[in-house]
Amino acid sequence: MNHRKIILPLALVLTLGLASTALAGGSIFAGVDFPTGGFGDNAKTGWTAGAYYTADLMPIVDIGGLVAYNDFSIDAGGLEGVEDLLGGSINAWEIHALGQLSFLMLKGYLGLGVANYKGINDNLESSRETDFSWQLGLSMNIAMLEGRLGYHQIPVDEASINWVSLTLGLKF
Repeated sequence: MNHRKIILPLALVLTLGLASTALAGGSIFAGVDFPTGGFGDNAKTGWTAGAYYTADLMPIVDIGGLVAYNDFSIDAGGLEGVEDLLGGSINAWEIHALGQLSFLMLKGYLGLGVANYKGINDNLESSRETDFSWQLGLSMNIAMLEGRLGYHQIPVDEASINWVSLTLGLKF
């Protein structure tokens, strides 16, 4: 068996992975949001855009901040457990402290903070509220690109607004 066929690709993957974890920085990203749970019963697929920046705390640990905007359309049935939202749309600004743990080309991340969300009902009346929110996910870096898969939740009234996001970002 030719070991060079195994060792060279493995060395390349390790080098790229370590290079991507050794540098702190940020990303500008956009993607798709998929509503889940009770929120997914009446919300349609949405979109997201945002940015984050982190600094090295240790070689494999980054801390920083994230700001993201998320937007969903709501079916006429509204959201069970969320007052005054009978249909229309809902959007949320997330502002989170962000922690990331890196290994090779992968990062696990946890964001804790607040979300300022607004629902617009069928009568075009709106209300904006701020609540605690969190996100948890996994990202992968390849050169200047970063793909992120995350789960987000905003507990509201007697329900929660939760979704899975799939984004692609440009690292800087």
